[in-house]
Amino acid sequence: MFKAALTAVSDIFSPPFRAVLWKSLALTLALLVALGYGAQWGIAAIPDMEWAWANTTVDLLAQFILVIVLIVMLMPVASLFAGLFLEEIAGAVEDKNYPADPPGKDQPFWQGLWLALKFTAVLVVLNLLALPLYFIPIVGVAVFWLLNGYLLSREYFELVALRHLGPKEAASLRRTHRLRLLTAGFLVAALASVPLLNLFVPLFATAFMVHVYKRITRLA
Repeated sequence: MFKAALTAVSDIFSPPFRAVLWKSLALTLALLVALGYGAQWGIAAIPDMEWAWANTTVDLLAQFILVIVLIVMLMPVASLFAGLFLEEIAGAVEDKNYPADPPGKDQPFWQGLWLALKFTAVLVVLNLLALPLYFIPIVGVAVFWLLNGYLLSREYFELVALRHLGPKEAASLRRTHRLRLLTAGFLVAALASVPLLNLFVPLFATAFMVHVYKRITRLA
């Protein structure tokens, strides 16, 4: 598992992946900046109250919440754009590390876009719902790792597996190896819990799950 993770890290920084890496990061940061400006406009539109201290308190609280929400949104937004390049990333990993294996079948662009949007929506909604728990020491870390470890391992493994299997077969393979995949998910979630590094999580998770899929199918 750790060998697969280290290989995935070396993959995403190798020359074939750099173009995808910079495209994904640029789009992610552009959307986050746009969201930040939009939120600032909304904060500025909050009506002033009679007391100066109340206005200051509301403004500071709103800014604090905005920063926390943007940090939480880093990974889901990065997942959205990385999802658009998933086939390109997975194909490059397979070509580089498994040239003798049958190539995976690329999914149609619109299908990939729909899956990326759906997964991003799930990540955003569940992480925002869990946001109050993230402020509780120890409990917050455990909830973040469990929630995102499960979601990330499930989604990225199935997306990679769908390049080689039908939907039912991919889901069945995931269920058979759920504990192994959850462990892999914890590694991904650990990286996702570090601000800024979580920008790289979707690319890392895609490459990582290609290696995990290959190891699982070769052991079967």
